[in-house]
This record gives sequence, structure tokens and C-alpha cells, in this order.
Amino acid sequence: LNRRAVESLIKCGGFDSLGAKRSQLMFVCGTVLDSIAESRRKNVEGQLDLFGMQEDDEKTHGGKLALPDIPEFSGQELMAMEHEVTGLYLSGHPMDHYRAAVKKAGAVPIGAILADFAQDGGNVTFRDDQLVTLAGVISAVKTKTTKNNSLMAYITLEDGTGSMELLAFQRALDTGGAFVRDNLAVVITGRLSARDEKEPQLVIDTIRPITDFDNTADIDQIAETSMPRKTERKLYVRLRSENDPACERIRLILVMFPGNEQMVLYFEDTKKRRGARCVIHEALVDELKEMLGDENVVVK
Repeated sequence: LNRRAVESLIKCGGFDSLGAKRSQLMFVCGTVLDSIAESRRKNVEGQLDLFGMQEDDEKTHGGKLALPDIPEFSGQELMAMEHEVTGLYLSGHPMDHYRAAVKKAGAVPIGAILADFAQDGGNVTFRDDQLVTLAGVISAVKTKTTKNNSLMAYITLEDGTGSMELLAFQRALDTGGAFVRDNLAVVITGRLSARDEKEPQLVIDTIRPITDFDNTADIDQIAETSMPRKTERKLYVRLRSENDPACERIRLILVMFPGNEQMVLYFEDTKKRRGARCVIHEALVDELKEMLGDENVVVK
């Protein structure tokens, strides 16, 4: 197993039966694997005599690795890691903490909508173009540019009862784009779109963080939702020229990622640099890499 595989097993709870915290195992994972690699390097097959093997075996198995005294990841972090490597929430669901807020927002369970449209006799409770409110966790975001050169996003929202694809156009992104982030709990209002025998979708009107409806949310949760963390990182993007069509698409994409971190645009033809402000989010970096290539997008 390589390091990525071992870390994935830790993240999804594969080693929980050992009795150690996942944070502890993640902390020592690199040390353990490096030790194994070093042991293999020394123990080249055919190079050890009987006494050497015995001595090395004692060194390898005689001691016990001391785990650091550090706190476990938060419940939200544990579930996010589980979802990252398996696509499922295993130890709970992020929305469990927000049941009161969901009720206060008047949100409809996604599973109820999907079941209504899937029944043999046709939908009864919900209808096409009906205004509804959903509350859930954003699990995926994909952006694209429309024919009229505006931005839209495909957002996957799940609430523990099911998941649904949501469509956000420029107007919704102008007001709520800052909250379109992976693993963020949100309340979304929009109109159902159930046509052409496809699974129902939702065309978004408004996007709000669920903490707006949660009286139990503490200051740290609200700050995490409303403001990106400040870091010293910079996002470097290389373009052919200032007339590159990608410049306009980048401008549109940045509407969804407002923040105080720095993006540096480098133009190959003139060797000039231009600055912009954003939050350096994984979804933003992935979108730019897909558009421009990995070699033209660097965070450091």
C-alpha cells in the first residue's frame, strides 16, 4: 500500500478498531511508511546473514511507536474526510447538527421530492416550477460559461435523505456565490425543474449559509462560513496574453470566489503581471487547471 491508500483507510475509519484517534494515525503515517521504506532499502534480498536478520527483526518489532497526545478531528472534519475518500458519510451526516435550523428554514427533504416524482402514478405533492426550499451540504460544484458569456454552476446538494443537482445562474451567483463551497451547509430556495423524464432539478433563486437560521451556531462556525481564512499563499496563473479569451472566463469564475487572497496573472507575450483578489479554494484551482492545464496554475 502506498501512502495515499493508507491515508485513505485512516480517513474513512479503516483503522478505528486499533483504538487510536484518526488524527494520531494521520500524524504518524508518514513516519511509519518512511521507516518501512528505509527497512526495505537496508534489507536487500540476499544481503543479510542469519544474525543480521535476527538483529534487524528485533529493531523493527521490538519497540512500540508512541502516538502523539493530540485531539481528534472535529465531527465535521471526520465526516468530510469520509466523504472525500468513499463518497459517503459514515459516522453521521453534517446536517445532523442543523435539524432545528432546517425546520426553521422550512426546508423540504430532497428524498421526499425524488420519491414523489419517481412513483408510478406520477407526482402528487410536488410539481414542475414549484418554489421550494432545500437545506443540505454542497458535495460538488462544476462551473461553465453560457452562450451569452455569463457564468453558471452545477451544484450537487445532499441532506441525508438524497441528493439533487441544482442550477445556479449569474444572478444567483452574484448574491450567493461566496457560499458555494464544498462541504458547506446552505439553505437554497428555487424552482423545481422536472421535465423530459429526468430526475428533478432545482433552478436556484437564493443561496444562504445555514448558520443564518441556526441560533446554536458559535462564533467560529459563523466566521468559517462567512469569511475565508487568510493565508500567505498566492495563486499564479499563466496566460498567453491579455487578449486571451480565458481572461474573461477567469473574471466570471472569480465572482464565485470572493476573498482577500492574491491571484497573480502572468502574460507570456509581454511578461507583465496583474493582480486580483479571491479565496484560493480547491474548486477554483481545479477549474483553472482544467481550463488552462496543470502546468499553468500553481499555488505557493
